[in-house]
Amino acid sequence: MLLNLPSITVTGFEEKDTHDYHVFAVPANEPEFCSKCVGTSLYGHGSKTQLVMDTPMHGRRVGILLARKRYKCRSCGITFIQGCNDINDRHRATNRLVKYVENKGLVMTFTSVAEEIGVTEGTVRNIVGDYIGRLEKKYTFETPEILGIDEVHLNRKMRLVFTNIGENTIVDLVGSRKKQVVIQALYRFKKLKTIKFVTMDMWRPYYDAVKAVIPDAVIVIDKFHVVKMANQAVEKGRKDIRGQMTNGEVKLLKKDRFLMLRRRRDLDATQEFLLSGWTENYPVLHDLYHAKERFYDIWDSNLTRKQAETAYMDWKDSIPASIRKYFADLDRAIGNWHKEVFNYFDHRVTNAYTESANNHIKSIARQGRGYSFEVLRAKTLFTNAKHKVKRKSFKSGVREDTIGYGLPNNEEFLNYGLIIPHGDEK
Repeated sequence: MLLNLPSITVTGFEEKDTHDYHVFAVPANEPEFCSKCVGTSLYGHGSKTQLVMDTPMHGRRVGILLARKRYKCRSCGITFIQGCNDINDRHRATNRLVKYVENKGLVMTFTSVAEEIGVTEGTVRNIVGDYIGRLEKKYTFETPEILGIDEVHLNRKMRLVFTNIGENTIVDLVGSRKKQVVIQALYRFKKLKTIKFVTMDMWRPYYDAVKAVIPDAVIVIDKFHVVKMANQAVEKGRKDIRGQMTNGEVKLLKKDRFLMLRRRRDLDATQEFLLSGWTENYPVLHDLYHAKERFYDIWDSNLTRKQAETAYMDWKDSIPASIRKYFADLDRAIGNWHKEVFNYFDHRVTNAYTESANNHIKSIARQGRGYSFEVLRAKTLFTNAKHKVKRKSFKSGVREDTIGYGLPNNEEFLNYGLIIPHGDEK
């Protein structure tokens, strides 16, 4: 049997049932000098047979029983074992098997990879962990001017997502959204002063972390998180009036509830007719829907900050007393975050791209249930990922836009992060 491993000489092999090959081998070369002191006075000091796993062959697992001599140096007294360039002694595997596991471990679960090649799950985990560590050092993303902060639910836990809003790229995925973790993640950016704006939702640890690390950055509460609260108010009111309806009407309204949440401009004639049936028969629904629409109109306008603040106060005063309680959470949130909410009208940046990024990350998670978070992060940011890369001009330093897979191995390129694939790019 030929292994095509230059540093190993095969002396025999046997088939073990229908699953495995056992290959007997010895190292091809004898050592010429001591690995520590480079002395040449060596003598044999016994031998040792080790089981070294190799890549599968003919659908069978391959185990190499490698008989390696031990040597002792007369000069320094060190004892060492016969070397093999094709063997990774840390993982007791051939170098090509380690590479095989690195690739498979980001596609399959650790358990299935371990069963396929005949090692423990812990070995697979260690190999992939080392690989991810090397990827971390290899990939360095540029610091964004507009930083998007959001979260995504993965493996039963909320995970932190950083995006470059100006370049429309994902730049980091972090295991937790706790304040201290967010602070540590922010400090990983090379040029913190580059960050001028941060758009996020109303999660207090985000605010505290940003103020601690980049206090001069302008925080803008994402407008979609603000207007979403108006829809939540409509939902509260809809559920509250179910007691006034028959069972049939409750079921119909539940089916038609999306009409209450959609903007009037987006309704077709049939939907407009259905909506009018509900709002004309139930005054509360009428008032809720029109209050919601007027609130959305503020955030869709070209008003200045001062005009928007005035428009909001007028809107709040115009809400009928009968439905005011449903908008209480929205009013309280804007009161608590007034400055950051209305910063939007000075700096019209949103977190819409980050929401798309979250959907992309979730799609990767669905493709491989059972992945650890570390593997999901590596798959999202590094492997098979399309990055936005810009080349520096030789003379002027002006960057030219290019798109490519992976990170160039020189300093002539700047990597701005992962691009979300669209359509047939997925």
